[in-house]
Amino acid sequence: MARIYRRTGKKGGIWYLDYQVEGRRVRKRVGSSKRLAELARADIEVKIERKEAGFAVKDRNLRDFIAEYLGYAKGNKTENSLARDAITLRHFSDFIKADKLSGVSAARIEAYKARRRELGAKPSTLNRELNTIKAMFNKAVAWGALAANPAKSVQKVREPRKQVRFLAKDEVRALLSAASERLAPILETFLLTGLRRDELAHLTWADIDFEREVVSVQAKDGWHPKDYEVRHIPMTERLVAVLKARPRTESPYVFHTQSGGAHEGNILSRDFRRLARSCGIKGASVHTLRHTFASHLVMGGADLYTVQKLLGHSSIKTTEIYAHLAPDYLRSAVRRLKY
Repeated sequence: MARIYRRTGKKGGIWYLDYQVEGRRVRKRVGSSKRLAELARADIEVKIERKEAGFAVKDRNLRDFIAEYLGYAKGNKTENSLARDAITLRHFSDFIKADKLSGVSAARIEAYKARRRELGAKPSTLNRELNTIKAMFNKAVAWGALAANPAKSVQKVREPRKQVRFLAKDEVRALLSAASERLAPILETFLLTGLRRDELAHLTWADIDFEREVVSVQAKDGWHPKDYEVRHIPMTERLVAVLKARPRTESPYVFHTQSGGAHEGNILSRDFRRLARSCGIKGASVHTLRHTFASHLVMGGADLYTVQKLLGHSSIKTTEIYAHLAPDYLRSAVRRLKY
């Protein structure tokens, strides 16, 4: 709440207004009239209640701010994420045709969303673009360039849920039988950990604790997992054997290129697709191995919360795509009730 106070001097008393807004203290000189000071206090209290008492924002050129935001993203995101953000914001800027940040409205963002759908953008792609746009405008508000985020009210596109593709046990056996000596341990590690493609590519020996039999997913110089998550995955006896059989070289990576560097994700995807085609397996990608890990856990009786933690999902809603594989899990949970 605001308050008024009086300071006396040689020329009489002067009234001041004292209040806080956005975590900052503000003191203003009103004058010699107490009545005027009381009116000023009432006025600012109304503005504070309506959230109209914020500090004046410094409007910025849209393209200049996009460049500044991408500079921020360069130090906080992976190269792939940065590249996607740059493409998204370039297309967005070209469509919006606004000189200033303040020239971007929710209606214009909705028009951008509609146009992208007309051009055939997939819901998942469009939602990633909207995430980038919202994140940029959130920074504009945080950095004092906008009073409010114009994208805040823009809803994401509803994504149709599809039944996940996972490998049956006979498909897994076929892949492992046909895999090369180089690729087989990579496939087994995917299948026994549920790691994402880039997580496995950046897996180092420092992430493997043979004593505790745990694989850790954690950030490293120049790379970090999704959402900077840190998680720990218990190792099966088979995974311990697979990893212990790996030759140790000067490279810090468990699976590395001939030069000792981390595997390129697209190379892993290419090699897997070739192997799957040779085995007559359709509709499968490297990510299918992650789905296979989760699906067989659920079919084996693991609860969704446990699977969520093993996969590193930030929301249980993401993990619920596997719920249909355990149709009796709700019933079995209720049956545990005893009064």
